[in-house]
Amino acid sequence: MTRLARAILGFAAAAVGALAAARGAAESLSATIDRFDHLHVGDAVAVRDLTLSAGRFTCILRSGRAAPVRAGEDVVGLFFEGDGTMEYVSSDPVEAPLVLFDTRKGSGLKARKTDAGVAIGDGFRRLLWLAQGVEIPRIAAGEPAPGLADAFRKERERFVRIHAAPLSHDFALQRLNAPSAPLVWAEMEGGKEDLVYELDRVDHPSEALLVLHASESHDPELRKFLWPVALSHQPVDRDARDPAPPRFLLTSVDVDLAATAGNDAKLAVTETFVPVGAPIAALRLDLVGTWYAASGSNLATRTETVRAVADEAGRALEFDHRGDEIVVRLLEPAPPDRPLTLRFEIEGDFLIRPGGDNYWELGVSSWFPQPYLGEQAYTFHSVVKVPPPFVPFASGATVRRAVEDGRNVVETRVDRPIQCAVVIAGKYLTHEEVRDGVTIRVATYALENESSMKALTGVASEVIAFYRSFLGPFPFDQFDIIEINDFGFGQAPPGILFITQEAFDPRIGDMTFLSARSIARTFAHEIAHQYWGIAVRIPGYSEQWLGESFAEYCAALFLKERRGEAVYGALVSQWKHAASFAADAAPIPMASRVYVKDDALQRSEIRRGLLYGKGPLLLDALRRDLGDAEFLDVLRAYQQSHAWGFGSTRSVAALLASRTSRDFMPFFDQYYWGMNMPSSGSAKP
Repeated sequence: MTRLARAILGFAAAAVGALAAARGAAESLSATIDRFDHLHVGDAVAVRDLTLSAGRFTCILRSGRAAPVRAGEDVVGLFFEGDGTMEYVSSDPVEAPLVLFDTRKGSGLKARKTDAGVAIGDGFRRLLWLAQGVEIPRIAAGEPAPGLADAFRKERERFVRIHAAPLSHDFALQRLNAPSAPLVWAEMEGGKEDLVYELDRVDHPSEALLVLHASESHDPELRKFLWPVALSHQPVDRDARDPAPPRFLLTSVDVDLAATAGNDAKLAVTETFVPVGAPIAALRLDLVGTWYAASGSNLATRTETVRAVADEAGRALEFDHRGDEIVVRLLEPAPPDRPLTLRFEIEGDFLIRPGGDNYWELGVSSWFPQPYLGEQAYTFHSVVKVPPPFVPFASGATVRRAVEDGRNVVETRVDRPIQCAVVIAGKYLTHEEVRDGVTIRVATYALENESSMKALTGVASEVIAFYRSFLGPFPFDQFDIIEINDFGFGQAPPGILFITQEAFDPRIGDMTFLSARSIARTFAHEIAHQYWGIAVRIPGYSEQWLGESFAEYCAALFLKERRGEAVYGALVSQWKHAASFAADAAPIPMASRVYVKDDALQRSEIRRGLLYGKGPLLLDALRRDLGDAEFLDVLRAYQQSHAWGFGSTRSVAALLASRTSRDFMPFFDQYYWGMNMPSSGSAKP
């Protein structure tokens, strides 16, 4: 267990943990959060050459003044002003290249390689150090110093602007769920960068060093915030190549959504959770609280407000919903491996019509309470009611469509575990056909476009038939293709394909047109997500390639089948070009953590180069080594063994090993978790 180094005098961690456990059992959620929302400092004394450390982080208070920090009456840390230095070490070899890149491109700091890992250092003028579950620094009696109340107030005013849930949520969860688990939070300002360090052994044990930046947007609403960027985020007591184990699983979601003709909606959500391995006294879930809608040249805020949370017996539960996160305290701890059902009553003006269009979308976001990706494995049932002329759609098979009390109603259901369920409604016209046992429903926005709807139905049927030939049965009996009034993208939540208006070109079925081939590639990529990303779920963003790279490669196989080797060869060349752009930034699992300050385009291109370039090249190297037939058999076998479960790169390597009697971990260590670029022959022993 990581310990906080003793600073002058300290309390024993066991005593602190026992005190926290006793208080946590008796204190209300709101009281705990209120205490940590209103921290205050005591009397200051002069300090010199004090060392504080936690995990792989060390700071030295060279000279200055320090005061104890209290939450209510409890001493929970210290506040320092003066001359200080810090050093943080990332010892995870997987993230090492990213730490070097992000520090160089995304901060004014310097990172250097050491025997222990990649080290980052800086100075600071002010430090707030908070800790629970470990020894808390207590300042010894010394020479009195001028008070720090004013400096502390200014520091809190600055750091409370971090665009994240309040730190009081972290400390409330620690008190309620794991009062003896170490939790350390340190805020530093006055050096080259404003920094935050966190050691969290409560949820998913990890430690991180974050740099804070002002918004790159000119919008005054977004510029209110400081945006955290992880220079390092490394697991504790876990190999970075293994997905984080879940605290609990969300196993069932039942949604009742009633929309008005404007922006308002009422949302009732019943959810079932199953704790894993240990009892849970409180749940932390993502839930958007503030939505942003375009309003002229700036953004206007919309709100999603939780009115009540109740357990299965109808008993009201305490909750705190802020910073796009909700914490719910249970009346008694939920035992492991037994279902727990909660009901959320939500309302607000969170139905946003892009550009004032006649549709809104609750898409792949936390529009209902949900945990981390690796904790989502839920069946989904929805009833959505909207005023005409809007027509609603939702993830899952359509159980019924009706008109009730003057509103259009759709009821849908998914009986297998999924992630990322969505709802959309708008002024749509639909065309429906059954092709090879799959009901394909195409919805055009605003205007009827029968020829395009039929062409898209044909292409979708063709893509599905191709995938069925080597991946197995299509995951859904019904598939909705819905036009989005925009250009240039597609997205594939469960049982649905959102595709922009250029796809509704009647020439899409004719692959002689370059534009049609481009659209077909997007189409094939998004349909492949029903296998890769939906049927095989990803346990976290470090495994995104299981969705994106696999879908991209399957789309290329479709175009190869339709248009031949020349088209496939052109795609391989595109992958190589994209991958070369990202070659020095990060390994594939770190694609979504790449940061280049003030250059969103470069960040996007590097991410694309890793997931849509290097990832497919890795799969191509495997295909060339195994041969076409064996490679396709591997994909099918993986779908058979992992459909409606979580995938992982380790399990891909294990399947390959079981079929070939070869160890593929060195291959993935070199090209997936490592920085080397795959090529023909890379997978050969």
